[in-house]
Amino acid sequence: MPPLLLLLLLLLLPPLLLPLAEGRRAAMLRMGLRGSPRGEVSPAFLSLTLDASLARDPRYVALLSNPKLRALATALSPGFLRFGGTETDFLIFDPNKDSTLEEKILWELQAQQEACGSRPAFAAVEKLLLAQWPSQEKLILAEHNWKKHKNTTITRNTLDILYSFAKCSGFHLIFGLNALLRKDGLQWDSSNARVLLDYCASQRYNISWELGNEPNSFRKKSGIYIDGFQLGQDFIHLRQLLSNYTLYRNAKLYGPDVGQPRKHTQRLLRSFLKSGGKVIDSVTWHHYYVNGRSATREDFLSPEVLDTFATAVHKVLEIVAGTVPNKKVWLGETSSAYGGGAPRLSNTYVAGFMWLDKLGLSARQGIDVVMRQVFFGAGTYHLVDANFEPLPDYWLSLLYKKLVGTKVLQVSLAGADERKLRVYLHCTNTLHPKYREGDVTLFALNLYNITQHLQLPNYLLSKHVDQYLLLPHGKENILSRSIELNGHVLRMVDDKMLPELTEKPLGPGSVLGLPAFSYSFYVIKNAKAIACI
Repeated sequence: MPPLLLLLLLLLLPPLLLPLAEGRRAAMLRMGLRGSPRGEVSPAFLSLTLDASLARDPRYVALLSNPKLRALATALSPGFLRFGGTETDFLIFDPNKDSTLEEKILWELQAQQEACGSRPAFAAVEKLLLAQWPSQEKLILAEHNWKKHKNTTITRNTLDILYSFAKCSGFHLIFGLNALLRKDGLQWDSSNARVLLDYCASQRYNISWELGNEPNSFRKKSGIYIDGFQLGQDFIHLRQLLSNYTLYRNAKLYGPDVGQPRKHTQRLLRSFLKSGGKVIDSVTWHHYYVNGRSATREDFLSPEVLDTFATAVHKVLEIVAGTVPNKKVWLGETSSAYGGGAPRLSNTYVAGFMWLDKLGLSARQGIDVVMRQVFFGAGTYHLVDANFEPLPDYWLSLLYKKLVGTKVLQVSLAGADERKLRVYLHCTNTLHPKYREGDVTLFALNLYNITQHLQLPNYLLSKHVDQYLLLPHGKENILSRSIELNGHVLRMVDDKMLPELTEKPLGPGSVLGLPAFSYSFYVIKNAKAIACI
């Protein structure tokens, strides 16, 4: 056959049939860029948590003043910062008690300088705290398995440091109040909350509120059982209490922060929403895929495990639709593995599959906000470790924030198993200086053990694409704690400066190659998606 004729034939063939070099076909992407988006999430969609266990010994709350930690948090702003967790229901506020020495030193330094400035004079104290942190962390993780928890007293400075961290980093603080303080074992005793609110109002702290953490396991943790109806009444009581303060009259209230939607938790959630659902601004629930103590590398790469999340979301949305229709639903606390994370897994590249898939699925199914457990703290599911080093999930979160907008678009695949090659599509974040309205961001996860190829629809073949491919760095491969973007290792330039997140431009008509067990973002420029304009 003459070469010219062959070339003509190739040009006329549908792209799906274009064989790749190694004899494999590219999967064809189908995208819904016309009409309206399939959904839209909050601008604070990717938000963060600090676990209340950080205040188990309030001295360690002073670590939040670290300038590197603040720079890393600021880069992920804006968003919500939820302070909550099991310890929420074991914290007592005492405005008259002396703060720990560390908190006092920090706050006195703060009083002498600008509110959000760095505190070089605190470095020596911080160094001592960091040296003692590993043993404190062991204690916190051991307490996950205790039947009974001890109360801890927090002081004015604890709240000051916490609020200052959120405000200086560009986050809105959500504070969890203790729900296990009870009168005669039944109604919520709000006297301690009132004292805490008095103090926060006197300081003009703009805070949103929660009451209690995972009420479905109160009995296990404290021996106290509170049903959904009573909890709903307690939230009504809190809403009335808030209305006594000019500052908190319109404050947001979120709850009930239930755990996974197992049968008895579903019942609790349903009766809570019927009883007190009208006074909350969003419904919050928690999700983890696996138990940190028994999780395996295979769990983190399993399409079946990833798919369990969609089922859980569906159950929660069904309950909400049947009780308080149109109320927004938030993942109020979520990560890969419960119990502090899975050691040597939750803090490595492989954790990114669960995290990125959860972000993609949440937005697609209509979850409005996703709060990542934790930004910094005990365990291995943190975004930033105890040496203030950002882990792979930190960089993944940063790229997500920079590239992914709030409008969710339809996308599907032909020519590959969609459970193993998982794709999500949003309008691009228009705050990004390089991109404009109408651009779209595709993100993809490859759970196949060989490279997969993605082909854009014909009408986008003339477009330029920016690739942001994330791969593990170093010999640990997917169990590495460091990550490369388009071949360059991501690390801080210095304590205050983050690196450039540089794209790799792909020419028009490029096939998108995604290596085995990897994930990537692709910005399709000038896509002119009507849904995004």
